Amino acid sequence: MKYNVHTLNNTCRICKSKNVEFFLHLDNMPFTDDFVKKENTGSEFLYPIEIFFCKDCKTLQTQHDVEIIDYYENYQYSVGASGFAAEFMNGIAKKIYDTYFPNTSNIKVLEVGSGDGGQLVHFKALGCKTLGFEPSSYLVKVAAERGIESVHDLFTNESIKDLPENFREVQLIFLSYTFDHLPDPVGFLKTAYQILDKQRGIIIIENHDAQKIFERQEYCLFEHEHSIYLTKQTAISLAKRNDLDVIEFDVLPEEKRRANSLIFVMAGNNSVWANQAINNYDLPGYDKLDFYRQQADKIYKGISNFEKYIDEKTVEGKTIAGYGAGGRGVMTLAALKNSNKLQYLVDKKTKSENVCAPKFHLPVYTIDRLKSEPVDEVIVFSFGYMDEIKKDLIAMGYKENQIHSMLDILKYN
Repeated sequence: MKYNVHTLNNTCRICKSKNVEFFLHLDNMPFTDDFVKKENTGSEFLYPIEIFFCKDCKTLQTQHDVEIIDYYENYQYSVGASGFAAEFMNGIAKKIYDTYFPNTSNIKVLEVGSGDGGQLVHFKALGCKTLGFEPSSYLVKVAAERGIESVHDLFTNESIKDLPENFREVQLIFLSYTFDHLPDPVGFLKTAYQILDKQRGIIIIENHDAQKIFERQEYCLFEHEHSIYLTKQTAISLAKRNDLDVIEFDVLPEEKRRANSLIFVMAGNNSVWANQAINNYDLPGYDKLDFYRQQADKIYKGISNFEKYIDEKTVEGKTIAGYGAGGRGVMTLAALKNSNKLQYLVDKKTKSENVCAPKFHLPVYTIDRLKSEPVDEVIVFSFGYMDEIKKDLIAMGYKENQIHSMLDILKYN
């Protein structure tokens, strides 16, 4: 499928400054979910990903947009097969409800990018009224089967008119790994604030944490789908620029969150929560361009380490498979020159039969393939679910020393 790319004119997505500087380049990268039938390999979208730093507001971002309505229409990714993810979604719903709305009825929750309704199910179980906003017709259908009503569309600055009358004021707006997909995050916040209960309403955002991206060299999280990359520091700054305050970070302890999860709660700066505002978060180095150039060099080294590992193991005659056909697996391998030396990719929930990953064209199967066509080593890209994955693989007969996190491979020497 072809997608129309247009480049922004070096203007920051957050503060509109032209003082933005490039520091990282990944050549000819695909969309994370643009899987292709074997007979159609070579037809998928590929385009460079370049990451920029705004010297004024310090926000990391891409400077290109891709018109991707068709892409999201066919999007099928969900984490519904993971017990850990279900536990996380139940835990965050309960913690939010107990902290901000205890013993309160008629709480309305709007989730933007609601997927298959997995998160809203847990809010609904607490007695909240729920509504999703989701561009994938497939996921809207799955959500409906779970009893979750959704508006089938991308959320834009014009989306208020698409909301039912009884959802023109809500107490909670929730976005899980969606906010950083928005090409105009400031426009979204202005639109969201229009429908937010001005006294008690909160906006909760779960994003990838840019600090963790660099600590772990997770270049795989730089994607065409992502427009911005926030730290706690830049989340506070973004909120304040839009008459909001960050009033809480993380909500759940790290061991109960997903692999790279920055969660922050925002409220209007005149709300009942204003006295809880977090005004600063000290993060030395993350406000300097030279720091990011150094991180880019580490990322390039990590890519080289990964290629070296694959070359050495395959020369030894070992076979390798990848576990995790989500963004981490696809984008990690897409940056490598030798990813085709792996045997295949597996996931608990594949897109469909007879598909290959974009760009490097490894076939993608369910995890049963690891039993029917065993390999010597498994590289786990979905490392946030490592305990769960190890348990499944050990039950298949794999030993723990055959199962490796992608994070360890990036540091291979």
